[in-house]
Amino acid sequence: MTTNLFSIRRVSLCLLPLLVLALWMLALSGLATAGGRATAEQPARLSVSIPASAKSAGIVMLEMSITVVRKPKSGQLGAVVRLSGSEVGRVSIPGGAQSYQFNVTRALGQASGGQATVEVELIDRGGGSAPSGAELSIGRAQIVTR
Repeated sequence: MTTNLFSIRRVSLCLLPLLVLALWMLALSGLATAGGRATAEQPARLSVSIPASAKSAGIVMLEMSITVVRKPKSGQLGAVVRLSGSEVGRVSIPGGAQSYQFNVTRALGQASGGQATVEVELIDRGGGSAPSGAELSIGRAQIVTR
């Protein structure tokens, strides 16, 4: 009696863990770049949803986290944060991951619903051009009403 050592069932069962591992790695790589990356040459951009309650809310805030991926060799790393082209704040970034809140009530005006673009541009807080070699990543960004 002969048995088929390479049956479809056996091969499928052996390849299943490899498929799961490949999908897991693909999902993690997508999370790492989900927010976009800012360098001296190009700002990071991310689209956020504007809640319908923003029009009638007293205060509308942009909550976001920024992570330093690569520190500059010199200079004081900072960022300019814009919402749909309007500057909403400037921050100094010491390193690692930091969370920030910006009041964007005026920047949104009477907008409600839809999308807005968050842009983070690298700057040198000490003056001069953006520090070369530095890289930031937007971890998360959302608009909340209060």
